[in-house]
Amino acid sequence: MKFDIRMAVASLALTGIFATTGVTPASAQTLPARIKIGSSQPLSGAGAGSGQAAKMVQEMAVKEVNANGGMGGRQVDIVFGDDGADPTRAVTEAKRLIDQEKVHILIGPGIAAVALATAPIVTPAKMLSFPMSGTPAINPTTFPYGFASFYPADAFLEAMVDYAVDKLGAKSIGVMADTGSQGKAAAEQAKTYVPKRGAKLTGIEYADFEATDYTPQVLNLKRGNPDVVLQVTSLQVGGGYFYKATEEQNWQIKIVSQVSSLFTADILKIAGPNAYSTRRMHGLTTKATTMCPGEDASKMPFAQLRDKIKAAYPNDFQKIPMALAPYYFDVVYTIKAAVDATKSVEGPKLAAWLEQNGGSVKAVMGKLTMSKTDHFMYHSDVFAFTVRPDQVSAQGVATREGC
Repeated sequence: MKFDIRMAVASLALTGIFATTGVTPASAQTLPARIKIGSSQPLSGAGAGSGQAAKMVQEMAVKEVNANGGMGGRQVDIVFGDDGADPTRAVTEAKRLIDQEKVHILIGPGIAAVALATAPIVTPAKMLSFPMSGTPAINPTTFPYGFASFYPADAFLEAMVDYAVDKLGAKSIGVMADTGSQGKAAAEQAKTYVPKRGAKLTGIEYADFEATDYTPQVLNLKRGNPDVVLQVTSLQVGGGYFYKATEEQNWQIKIVSQVSSLFTADILKIAGPNAYSTRRMHGLTTKATTMCPGEDASKMPFAQLRDKIKAAYPNDFQKIPMALAPYYFDVVYTIKAAVDATKSVEGPKLAAWLEQNGGSVKAVMGKLTMSKTDHFMYHSDVFAFTVRPDQVSAQGVATREGC
C-alpha cells in the first residue's frame, strides 16, 4: 500500500490539536459539541418563588462554568421546563426536554410525587438526573442514574426529633406532614424514632403540600397536647399557613419546621411580620448557611455565593430564598465534576463516577455523600437549626442555634 502524505499530514495536525487542547480523540467522540442541561422547576404555581430562584442561580452557575472552560472542554447550555409542581406537567416537561430539546442531563423536578413521576422517563433514557426531594423512593433502584440534591427524610426527621428532645426539652411530640412520599416517610419514621428518644407521639396529621387551611389539623394536634410539633412539607405555603393557623387558634406551640428557615420572606408574607419574633418556629437548615457567634461570615463559601448572586441579579436579589441557593448551585458543579472526569454525558458513566467520587466534589454545602447504595447528595452532617432567619449578618448569614 502506498504511503499517502496527505493522510500523514492530517493525522499529525489532529494530533497537534488534541495535544494543545487536552482533548483526546476518544473524548472528542464521546462529548457533544455543546452540553445541554435541562432543568425542570415550578416556574409557576405555588412553588414559583423557589422555581424562579433555581432558574436564576443555575443560569448564573452555567455562565460562570462557561467563562472558565465549560464542562469537559465544552460550552454548556441550560434550558428550563415549568412543571408547576404538578406530576402530570412534570412528565410532559421531562418528555419535551428529552425528546425535543435533546438535553443530556436533567436537574429536578422537586417535591416527591413530582420527581417520582419522571422516573419512568429518565431511567429508560439512561440520563443523569437530580430530583430534589427527601423521599426514600429516590434510590439506586428507582433512579439508577439519579441523585437527590437534598437529604433523606429519615435523616432530617431524626434530627428534628433530636432537636425537640435535646434542645427544647420535649416529652411529647406531634407531627404535621404533607401527603407526599417525603412527608409520609418522615411520619413513618416518627412512629418509631420518637418513642426511641423517650418521648410520646401524640398524633400525626396530614395535609396536601399546597394546602392553605390547616385549621382541622391544628385542632386535632392540639387535643393531643404535645410540647412540640414537627412539620414536614415541601413548599413555603405549608410552613406559613400552618403557623398562621396556630396563631388563629391561640395555640402558642413550639414548631420544629423543615421549611421555616428556607423560605423566610415568603413565610413572613403569609404568617405575618411577627412570625419569627415569637421564636416559636425552629427551622431545620444547614451549617453551610448559618454561623455561630464570633465566626467570620465573610470567609464562608455561602457568603461568597451570595455576593455572586447579588452581583448577577441586583434588582431581583431579594426575591431569592438564599438558604436554598447552595442546593441549586452545587448541582451544576456536581455535573461539571462528573463530566470533566469522565469526558462523557452518558448517564451510566456519570452515575458510576459520582457513586465512587462524589465526596471529592467541592460544594458550598460541604462534602457530598452519595454512594453505590445511597443516592442522596447530603446527609445529617449538614444539619443545623435557626430561630431568627429573618435576622442575618451583613453577609446574609443567620445565627445557628445550639452553638
